[in-house]
Amino acid sequence: MAETWQSYFQPGETLLWQGAPLPGVHGWGKIIGMALFGLPFLVMGLAFCGVGLTMLINGPSWNDTGLGLFLAAFSLPFAGVGVFLVFGQAYAAKTAHRTTRYALSNRAAYIAKSGWSHSLESYPILRETALGLEKHRHADTVWFHVRTEKDSDGDRSTTRISFDNIAEGDEVYRLLRSIQIGTT
Repeated sequence: MAETWQSYFQPGETLLWQGAPLPGVHGWGKIIGMALFGLPFLVMGLAFCGVGLTMLINGPSWNDTGLGLFLAAFSLPFAGVGVFLVFGQAYAAKTAHRTTRYALSNRAAYIAKSGWSHSLESYPILRETALGLEKHRHADTVWFHVRTEKDSDGDRSTTRISFDNIAEGDEVYRLLRSIQIGTT
């Protein structure tokens, strides 16, 4: 893996740490909250799909068949969102250790993701970079970039970019601080 990271580095950049999220599901509170939010979408989507299919198959007239087709088609996006929110969040969290890799060089933090597509994100570590360490029971999260965006209504949202659910949180945070003050 180190050779792969090196191919993306600038001249003089060296690998200090590489890792991945720990296996298993972390952050059950968020996952359960999303599942509860998605449950009405799933139930109503499946209910309308069932009603629509029943009308499509058993409809005594062409109007009932057409309405059944419409209800079945209309319900699919709602059922899909429900399935994703109820089951997809836990699945994504469970498989993150296979699809996500982290690296820290003496200049930047890197996050590589694979799955349907491959992506690589790079975040330079500067003196003014906001850093944070969140210690959890089984895994740590080290964040190193904060993005604040404004939506069309003027409301601001803040997103933290981080190495999530890693075992070496203290070590990575110490490395980030040493990069920031120029001792690495």
